Amino acid sequence: MRNSSDPSTHRQREQRLIEHVERLLNDDRLRIDTTNGRRAVATLRRDVRKEDREVDLKRMMGEMGIPDRQLQAKMPLGQQISVTLSRTAFLIFKKVVGELKVVCLSPRRELLEGKSPQPLSAHDVKQAMTELVGDASRAPATIVLMSTCGFDLQARELVDRRADRTLILVEPNDAGGWSVTGPAQVKGLADLFDPEVDTDKRKRIREAIEVQRGQNIDGTVAANRVATTTNLPLGMVEDELKSYAGETPGLVAKRIEGTVVLFNPGGISSTSAGGSHMTFWDNIKGIFSRRETPDRKIARLSETRVGLSQQREKVYELIGNLEKKEVELTSGFAQASALAQRRIATEVASIRADMQRRHQLLSAIDKKINVVNAAMHRLEMEQQVNPGSLQPLEALSQPSEQLEEGMAMLDQMDEDAEIDAEAGMSALSDNAQGVFEELKARTTPPAIPMTGSEAKSSATSPTRKTQAANDASLNQPRRADAEPG
Repeated sequence: MRNSSDPSTHRQREQRLIEHVERLLNDDRLRIDTTNGRRAVATLRRDVRKEDREVDLKRMMGEMGIPDRQLQAKMPLGQQISVTLSRTAFLIFKKVVGELKVVCLSPRRELLEGKSPQPLSAHDVKQAMTELVGDASRAPATIVLMSTCGFDLQARELVDRRADRTLILVEPNDAGGWSVTGPAQVKGLADLFDPEVDTDKRKRIREAIEVQRGQNIDGTVAANRVATTTNLPLGMVEDELKSYAGETPGLVAKRIEGTVVLFNPGGISSTSAGGSHMTFWDNIKGIFSRRETPDRKIARLSETRVGLSQQREKVYELIGNLEKKEVELTSGFAQASALAQRRIATEVASIRADMQRRHQLLSAIDKKINVVNAAMHRLEMEQQVNPGSLQPLEALSQPSEQLEEGMAMLDQMDEDAEIDAEAGMSALSDNAQGVFEELKARTTPPAIPMTGSEAKSSATSPTRKTQAANDASLNQPRRADAEPG
């Protein structure tokens, strides 16, 4: 968490960037603007000065009345590196051709007070440029500012590239990595100042994969969700998913519905079942019309189920966006004018109609998933009750009887799994309806007891009388039927 109130966290971030920059100075990829165009820092003469503002920290702690040496040892020091690049002129004279300045900024006053720091604003960045960077007019300067608590949106908009200066901002993000903001013209240069190496990034991707596999019931992991969680490039996440699948038996990584998905196809790695141009029912029929082993059919059905699950997740996201939009509109309904209220009501009605259509689409997708699950279960049951698998049990029971019972069970389950997947039916299934009513009962507050007058009035109402009569008839003993003869 970038707004941590722990001073040692900010000090570690500061130290990590400084160490990264020191290694970067010997990297041929580091090319910055000079008076002679962009040049590699490693090929020029370098005058490196490493400084900090520890004296300012001690003065601040004295002014605040905090003489705590242990706290001082944990505080960030405001380290900075200044690199002056030069070339030799006429074999004697040294001519400055460019500068690189890396400055670490930390909210030291907030950390001393034990507060949770806020991201630095545009005003803080401008002040740092004036106080710490100084005049950089004698040669083009590349300035890198790192905030251990991050920057706000207005501060990030200050990044630019001019003839005399290039500004790059580096900050930690909430995903555990780093975000680098720089001019679009020098994106490759800005990316070099990311302190997190590829090994650490891939490690974070692996950790996110493990977490999502544990969270999802079927163990499916989508690349776009991992990229959002880790705040890392989608291409890197997709490559790591494929590598993870290659190292883990029983898993495959395929592009389904536009994104790479890691899933278990039933133990067999298979190709796409029919292609994306085939309809759902053609796909299912094609699977069972092929002369393939049950394991391979299960693998194809598993891939189909993953694709349907991805479609369902996209619909859930659309419904969530519509719900947020409705909340935004209804929140200002009371304060709006009469004309605005009519407009809000019209928009909300349209949003709810759209949500209803999305729920109908969800119902159709759920029914398709149920059909696929039933087909997979049927194949698994057929594997269990076929004569070959039952022959070893011949000494214990009659295989023919077990086969007949198993096939009868399969026929019954097949009839139960016949579900119409046509859109337009948004009702919940019986199981889902039962769960819904159970959760609704848990969240519904208990009824407030009625006063004596309210109870008397309620007891005399027709509905109460009818209910009381029904209850009385149910409580009466049932008359025994007369015995014949």
